[in-house]
Amino acid sequence: MSVEYLKSLGIFAEVVTQGSFRAAARALGMTPSAVTYHIQLLEESVGAPVFYRTTRRLTLTEAGEQLKHPAQMMLTLANDGLRAASAGQKMLSGVLRIALTVSLVRSPISKAMAEFRRDNPDVALELFYSDVPQDLVADRVDLALRAGALDDSSLRCTRVWSMPRAMVASPEFLTRYHELLTPDDLKTVPWVKHSHLSSRRKLIHMTKGEVEIEQAGALSVDNIEAMVDLACEGMAIASPPRHYVADLLAQGRLVEILPDWSLPDIPVHALWPASKVENPLTKAFLATLMDIKKRPIG
Repeated sequence: MSVEYLKSLGIFAEVVTQGSFRAAARALGMTPSAVTYHIQLLEESVGAPVFYRTTRRLTLTEAGEQLKHPAQMMLTLANDGLRAASAGQKMLSGVLRIALTVSLVRSPISKAMAEFRRDNPDVALELFYSDVPQDLVADRVDLALRAGALDDSSLRCTRVWSMPRAMVASPEFLTRYHELLTPDDLKTVPWVKHSHLSSRRKLIHMTKGEVEIEQAGALSVDNIEAMVDLACEGMAIASPPRHYVADLLAQGRLVEILPDWSLPDIPVHALWPASKVENPLTKAFLATLMDIKKRPIG
């Protein structure tokens, strides 16, 4: 029997339990004619009648007796499975697979994940850190957290954070390039650039407005940690996420340049595949993520 007959088999089991087509139709929320159709479909598949019917009585045929126990067992197992799955989702258990850009290491996003894990100890987190965007559907990823501008996509999306940045350099670097007083002074000093981002930097001042400069120098990396490391070694100016350098600034290993000027925050979006039935793990995790807007940096 193919899968298309399973519904008919389930309806047959309900007719046996209720004792009539009409009572089964009421229990199932169907019309009596729909119940009759499925019983006829089942009989065509079996090649024999499963009920003897009169105006007053409904009895099982020999074929019906042979189908009775398997059909009732199938219905019981299906209902038990659905109840167990529903209970499991209410308790939030299972695996949540998340892809993240590397710039989110040590960010408030990590704090949100730790909080989610503490509140949901039966949920396993599988985290994939990479600056190369993954195909969420092909790679079976439940949720992605990406920084920067987004391409048009069929994925569902919401903004979860604005990531602040800082312009920094080492004290040793500033002994060689000490006259850094205006944005124009930054046009001729070396920068460590991120190869996945534009080499132009917009600077914003509360009263002087905005200016845009081209990063000079021949140093490029594809990793935030490398950018910070090279800045600490005095090779160039860097503009990493502020949470990456907060401790280094406090320790004096890096110094903020032009503190009256700021870089635009980087938008961080959560993306997940669209589906008719929402993944409860994704929904719960998103609720925790949205809380980071209220969290201080550091």
